[in-house]
Amino acid sequence: MPTETMTPEPRAATRTERIRASITATLVAVPLAVLVGLGWFWWAGGFADDDPKAPETGPVAVDLSVNNKPSTIDAKTETVCRALLANLPVTLDEHDSRPVEPPSASERAAAWGDPAIVLRCGVGPPATTAGSTGQVLAVDGVSWLVTEGDEVTFLRALNLSTAVDVRLPAPYNVGRPGSLLRPLSKPILDSVPAAG
Repeated sequence: MPTETMTPEPRAATRTERIRASITATLVAVPLAVLVGLGWFWWAGGFADDDPKAPETGPVAVDLSVNNKPSTIDAKTETVCRALLANLPVTLDEHDSRPVEPPSASERAAAWGDPAIVLRCGVGPPATTAGSTGQVLAVDGVSWLVTEGDEVTFLRALNLSTAVDVRLPAPYNVGRPGSLLRPLSKPILDSVPAAG
């Protein structure tokens, strides 16, 4: 006659055992979820540098030629340009100044920011609106003849005894020339005599 084997009935887990199991599962699941989340965040570029390209602070190459010919100046214009450059602000609308090159440009040009905003002094003849079709922008007592381009807006101060111009690259030239020109107005008016 076959003997019946009795299988013991499973014992119900005690409350303490259930709590321990829950704690163990939590201690494993939470760090694993954090690691998976961080891995996904990293893979999606979350740890990438917000500003991958640091602003350029090196010298800015400035062209002082007119119609591909070297621009020369007399002693009076050189004195005016030196005075203007000495009075220019160190920052221009939060853009730090940068050195200019070649060395001969350092007494006739200044630059700020990246891409560089460039001011030149004594390059070419002083400007008037005669024969021009460009618009005129007045900022704090200085009138500027504005020539807009796709990459650069060229501004030339009007009615001064010495030529002064500013080149604004594309990031700055849309709707903002006033805020960039305003800090230049006083140094220009203090340093460059009006056309006689």
